[in-house]
Amino acid sequence: MQERESVSSLTARRRWRRLRQDIRVFVRLFPWRIALIMGTGLVLTALLFQRDFNRLGRVSEPLSYVQALLSVIKILQLDYDLPVPTALDPYFALLPLIGLPLFLLFGVNVFNVIRVFFIRQERGFAWQAALASTANRHILICGVGRVGYRLAQELLELGLDVVGVNDSSSPLTESLSNAGMPVLLGDVRNEDLLRQAGVTRAATVVVCTNYDLVNIEAAFRVHELNSRARIVLRLFEDEIAETLSATLDVAAIISRSALAAVAFAHAALGLEIVETFQVGDGEYVLAWLPVKAGSPLAGRTVAAFCEAQDVAPVLVRVEGGVPAEPDPDAALQVGDSLLVFASGDRLGALLNCAVLPAGEPAEPAPRPVAVCGLGHTGYRVALRLLELGQPVLALDFESSRLAQRLIERGVRVVFGDLRQPSLLAAAGIGDAGALVACSEDDILNLEVLLRAREVNPNLRTVLRLFEEELGPRLQQAFGIDAVYSTSAIANPAFLSAVLNLNVAQSVLVDGGQYYLTRLVIGPDSILVGRSPAQLDAEEGVTVALHARQGVVSIPPEAHAALQVHDELVVLASQNQLRWLSRGQRN
Repeated sequence: MQERESVSSLTARRRWRRLRQDIRVFVRLFPWRIALIMGTGLVLTALLFQRDFNRLGRVSEPLSYVQALLSVIKILQLDYDLPVPTALDPYFALLPLIGLPLFLLFGVNVFNVIRVFFIRQERGFAWQAALASTANRHILICGVGRVGYRLAQELLELGLDVVGVNDSSSPLTESLSNAGMPVLLGDVRNEDLLRQAGVTRAATVVVCTNYDLVNIEAAFRVHELNSRARIVLRLFEDEIAETLSATLDVAAIISRSALAAVAFAHAALGLEIVETFQVGDGEYVLAWLPVKAGSPLAGRTVAAFCEAQDVAPVLVRVEGGVPAEPDPDAALQVGDSLLVFASGDRLGALLNCAVLPAGEPAEPAPRPVAVCGLGHTGYRVALRLLELGQPVLALDFESSRLAQRLIERGVRVVFGDLRQPSLLAAAGIGDAGALVACSEDDILNLEVLLRAREVNPNLRTVLRLFEEELGPRLQQAFGIDAVYSTSAIANPAFLSAVLNLNVAQSVLVDGGQYYLTRLVIGPDSILVGRSPAQLDAEEGVTVALHARQGVVSIPPEAHAALQVHDELVVLASQNQLRWLSRGQRN
């Protein structure tokens, strides 16, 4: 009941916020200038009419100002019926000639404003620009594609002012507009458009189109218009990113494909990556380790295994049950799964623990992993697999610059219609151990995956999908081993960079919602003097990492007394996160 009331309260607050926003825009769009000209003209004309009527008219009682005002209005309506001297004929000739067009123009403008106020589908560029003009110290997102859309959703959920700029309309931009967020359409590099989007007043600007060159040019333009704004930039090319960071003052340069490649590559090899997480320059992951027959995990206690592998235990799933906080002294059994937080450089060792039985060497000739779709994500996945020592079979519909790069690295690349089982068979999909379908087209990914499964029923399959909510259904319906959304994987990194805070990212684990966050302990923090063991004893809190003066401990030393400026990474429930965050240093 309490949860239902909180949802209802949140909905009411959103509606009230949108109503206030609409009223501000209505006031801004109202034709005040025409109204002022008409009002001033009406007042002055009534004064003149009163003076001339009383001077020239032969009446026993002089005309009052109110009567003069009503008389002018009647003349404008061509409905004046009082006897007047002929000397006042210019009023009857000129007033309708000048006043009626003004009244008509005023009426049309008022009608348009009222129409778009009540009919959201009628709201065009003028309304969006007016809505953007009400924002101050807001977050401007240049490029409302998949990455920008998810980021905007998260920021709106936090109640922040967000303005978007995109090259064209799409279901994503329309969805955000319907949620009350102004989205202006046009070239993100256009100075006038950026000004209309409030770039000079923005606190942070995120440039995240799909094109590196467009992003770079837009970032320079933003910096010229507002040198105080924090710029978060999306780039694919690492070399360009390194050079640009030394040239342009940007808060962060993020590659969506690089972040996603970690999850895709390891999922293809059998390791389920739940989230990637960055602390400083370090890359960390949340990963499920299944306990199989002959696994190094079987029979060992949680504490002993994690200490040996330099990982932090987060949750344990006993025989496929509901995840729970692990007992350090509990022995892991076959069928259990352990969720651990680990440094990215530990993934190779974890992969061996998850896939290979204890004491058995790796296969002398591992089966290749097929990567379908050699865009930014597919290219990065292939590179990651090569770094892990895995042979790669690259597949795409046509040749591209990134495909040629893989060929230069000695990767076998096959081009053609990948929806044809005969082509897949000839390419060698029957000998592959896994397939990663990661093109930009969700339906194409699914179709290629199903055709490949026809050729090789034992193929391990990993699917890229934008619609994150649809993933579990497709996974269950088609027996897909893993489903990931690249924009969902990258979103926490963008969110953290945008807010420049110790941001919590939501982590869904078997339907349960947790928050993974980095905390920096401030002088007034309630955590000063406590130990990681004391925090772990709290319901709904797990300490995954402790860092002091650059020295990172995974798992944390259980009884170390926490000090000011120490850093923690914790997995916590929402209520516990509020408690932990009190007094932290931003």
